[in-house]
Amino acid sequence: MDYEVNPAIMNLMAEAARDVPSYRDRMAGYRRVLEARSAETIPERLRGLADSPVRPVRLWVARNPRTPPDALDRLLHDSDSWVQWNALLHLDTPGTALERLADDEAAKYGSRTFHHRSLVAHHPNASIELRHRLVRQGACRCPDWCAGQVFERINSLR
Repeated sequence: MDYEVNPAIMNLMAEAARDVPSYRDRMAGYRRVLEARSAETIPERLRGLADSPVRPVRLWVARNPRTPPDALDRLLHDSDSWVQWNALLHLDTPGTALERLADDEAAKYGSRTFHHRSLVAHHPNASIELRHRLVRQGACRCPDWCAGQVFERINSLR
């Protein structure tokens, strides 16, 4: 039997082969993940790793306690929602980045959802004004069990 070679299929196979990382590339990515996870990695290196094209590297940079605030700001606006979520939960995420995230979510969803804004309202680096605005919008629905942190600060403004 003779088979005809379909050029379109050959092109697809060639593209797929280019997309598969080599062993060397996979090991380099693995080493960057280990570096991003390490509590001994210096903040300057974590800044560089925050721009990695490898998702797990960015995820672990967002979780690293030594990640500097400017890198967390970039990660808070990452295209991957898990990277964003971990940057949002980091205690050093700057208040200006939290405010931008809350404004972006408000512009996108209005009052339909408060996925990020409910966490921003309770974040220790959120300004009192931002917390006050988010509570008025309905982002915090837990005044009875959040130890009143948000509401105490709002009441102190009155």
